[in-house]
Amino acid sequence: MSQISTQNELVGQGWMADKEKRANVYFMKAKYEIDDEFYTSFDEIREELQDYKAHFKDKIVVCPCNDGKNSNFYRYFALNFKTLELKKLITTTFNINELNSKGTKIEITSDGMSETQLRGRGDFRSDEVKEIIAQADIVVTNPPFSLFRELIDIAQSGQKKFLIVGGTYSITYKKIFELYKNNQIWLGNHQVNIFTRPDGSKKRFSNVSWFTNLKSTKHQTGVRLMKKYKGNEHEYPEYDNYKIIEVTNYKNIPIDYDGIIGVPLTFFLRHNPAQFHILGCDFEIKEKYPELVKQDYAQSNTKSAVLNGQELFTRIIIQRINGLKPRTRLINQI
Repeated sequence: MSQISTQNELVGQGWMADKEKRANVYFMKAKYEIDDEFYTSFDEIREELQDYKAHFKDKIVVCPCNDGKNSNFYRYFALNFKTLELKKLITTTFNINELNSKGTKIEITSDGMSETQLRGRGDFRSDEVKEIIAQADIVVTNPPFSLFRELIDIAQSGQKKFLIVGGTYSITYKKIFELYKNNQIWLGNHQVNIFTRPDGSKKRFSNVSWFTNLKSTKHQTGVRLMKKYKGNEHEYPEYDNYKIIEVTNYKNIPIDYDGIIGVPLTFFLRHNPAQFHILGCDFEIKEKYPELVKQDYAQSNTKSAVLNGQELFTRIIIQRINGLKPRTRLINQI
């Protein structure tokens, strides 16, 4: 389960604040189109977790931010406890909107199931639930989006493996992005498209992803490069303000281009670190790589990539690994 919080909780913090306030349609559209509560569907959970089955053998799985036995995370792991050869499953309930409620802990082992009331609300930031998370080998959950980064921090600081649902745009937050660049976190194999509201109705949207540090075969595959730059230069215009070409869909990245490329966030769905190096986000270019800024924009305050006079939504700046030599100086600055 996840609960969507106010816009002020999601923006106005950190290096992304200005960018988010101007161009938050991608992530915020989902916030206003769904209710305060929604539930990850069983099929979405099964589709993603089947790629990681080997990771769960003899492991303790903790699912904080849960909805008890109604949670599809609980259902999935309870139904597949023996198949996955889990050592233990622990789930805790947490409702961000009910300040006086008490959380519940459900624990399953090979000996059976037990259910106990927590002392507090079940907030994963509390010492009580942090102690439960400390038992985990793998954390799997769908937290309130406004608390996504805090849960990632807890999992990372505790050196836990995790599969956590969050807004795809979260990857551009400074700390999350640094984890990604350092190959400590990546997007899962599928986006989370279908959610169920408390009234049972379904909602589809396309800006929510799994964030994980568990390896799967996807991370060895990468992007299949089929298109060519030579002869199709008109399909790859250079930004108005940066000496970087635009690729509007990661599937169209040219196989014969060794220069620097701007791609949308969906690139992360198929990124293989052995195939492409990430230089940064578009709004880092002026500070980190001033030689890539065109003369007409040298004094401009605009940091976003601009194409045909329009600021684009966040672009990730990448370069093919086998084309790094001409830009060695740039890469060494990262």
